[in-house]
Amino acid sequence: MPAPLIPFLVVVASGLYTSLWGAFKDSPYEGYKPWTFPRSVLFHVVIFAVLYSFEPFATPFRGLKLFQMFFLVMGLERFLAELYKGFFRTEDQDKYFVPSRITFLGKHVESDLLRYVVGAVLVSGVCLVALIPTPVTSFWVFFAVAYGTGLIVSLGGAYKDAPFEGFKWLKFQRSAGVLAGASPLFYYINSVESPIAIGFLIYMNGGLERFLVEYYKTYIQRNMSGKFRPDLERIQACMDSRGKFHYMAWVIIIGLAALYVHEL
Repeated sequence: MPAPLIPFLVVVASGLYTSLWGAFKDSPYEGYKPWTFPRSVLFHVVIFAVLYSFEPFATPFRGLKLFQMFFLVMGLERFLAELYKGFFRTEDQDKYFVPSRITFLGKHVESDLLRYVVGAVLVSGVCLVALIPTPVTSFWVFFAVAYGTGLIVSLGGAYKDAPFEGFKWLKFQRSAGVLAGASPLFYYINSVESPIAIGFLIYMNGGLERFLVEYYKTYIQRNMSGKFRPDLERIQACMDSRGKFHYMAWVIIIGLAALYVHEL
């Protein structure tokens, strides 16, 4: 088992990677906000503290490899962050083309109490899924979990985006296809003596999906964030300077690749 400091630093790097792609996409519309930039890092640290310190999470979590921890905490943070933004956060929605606040089939939900109750139920569900202890060793189970996790991610995205953007079948299959193709990454690093539990594997795949898909959309396609209204004026200074976030992301990617090879 690695010393607590090393997993902590890996999780901080995981949160930083998430913050970097968010800043790259959003700063042209919102400007660079140093007080919100580390939000994902802080969420990662809180999730790490819970997983590392409290049973029944602590024992299986401490047995993971660092590469697995990186994606597990990222996946949990992404699920919980989306629930926070959709069900618990209150902010002005005028700047958004796709509202961050949850809607019911595209229609505004007036009741804050209803949002909070449904959000609390979903957060509890996220925690319960993470506790599913069934060990996974078969390649085809890794493949099936990866594909299924991708479908879950796509269903959430379609529910949120389709009322405003329309349903796109090929886009809907993207996450599932990407994760199915990448499933050998987690299969080959899996420990025979201490195989990964299916609950953790689901969120590891959720983190990997965001890691891969957001890299492609953010840094390769250079897509502007689709959640903002297209008529919003872009901040040119942020457009010109945001490349530094990509360079910092590459430092993390190279370090993660080296970590994978080392732990393999």
